[in-house]
Amino acid sequence: MCRTHDATPVIRNGVAIVACRQCGMVTFRNRDSFGGIAALFADYRMVGRVEAIGAPAGEVVAFRPAKSSDRSTMDAIPPHRWFRANQHLWMCHDGSVLLLAHHFPLVSRMLGA
Repeated sequence: MCRTHDATPVIRNGVAIVACRQCGMVTFRNRDSFGGIAALFADYRMVGRVEAIGAPAGEVVAFRPAKSSDRSTMDAIPPHRWFRANQHLWMCHDGSVLLLAHHFPLVSRMLGA
């Protein structure tokens, strides 16, 4: 959790998420960043790789919810801004597409992007 700013956790899919607008960090209670993202967005399907223009990392992979009702999961994180989950992973969304930016080209290859 953000230790510098007061941020209230939001619960989605049994995961407590804190997205601090002031420092740009997103954290997950009782989970590491990869586990938190996996638990929240496990039902999302990969759309593919997108250009990393304006992204904090060189690789960006886009995902969409399998069902439109799954979009509420993204509501836990403010839209249109990159949030850092750890030193290698960032996330952003526009309400319909989730973007994950990372420094691991192997991740995109493993996902088939």
